[in-house]
Amino acid sequence: MVKVAFFDESLEIPKDVDVKIEGNNLITVKGPKGGPITKDFGHARGIKIELQGNKLQFTAHFPRNTTLALAKTIINIINNLVIGVKDNYKYVSKICYSHFPCTVEVKEKIKEIHVVNFLGERAPRKAKFPDNVKIEVKGDDVYFIGPDKEALGLTAANVKRACRIRKKDPRVFQDGVYLYKKQIGNEIIWEIQ
Repeated sequence: MVKVAFFDESLEIPKDVDVKIEGNNLITVKGPKGGPITKDFGHARGIKIELQGNKLQFTAHFPRNTTLALAKTIINIINNLVIGVKDNYKYVSKICYSHFPCTVEVKEKIKEIHVVNFLGERAPRKAKFPDNVKIEVKGDDVYFIGPDKEALGLTAANVKRACRIRKKDPRVFQDGVYLYKKQIGNEIIWEIQ
């Protein structure tokens, strides 16, 4: 790969989104549909992040390839947060079962999702979710809505992992709660047909 003497890239921030940088690269993003969401990029050594007007400026002198990759990753994470606080992300999972009809209940006070009657079990399967994720259950669909893409993916994965089936053939027993659609607002960005 070609050596780079100076890395300089900027990220445009819309007018209705508020971005603050505190201390050692602690970035807070707030917008009309969500926030404030704080991400700590203190581990990004060699990358200077500055707020100049309505742009975030990323600079690095004589960066290595790993530093360049990290800078691009940070830019993408902040861009995802900016998109999320403008138009919320929506992840949709499907409740699948063959014999025992299982349901999903949201316990808002204790921040847990309960999968009830999974494979006929008496005790519900449980998964935790963070504060900035809103969960709605409509029929066989579970909607995870929020501005933070990482938190939504983590919550959907926690629910799927809670429904893991042990000591049975996974080709036969395919019950669970599976992610099948991702949206920004009403626009579908990924879907399993």
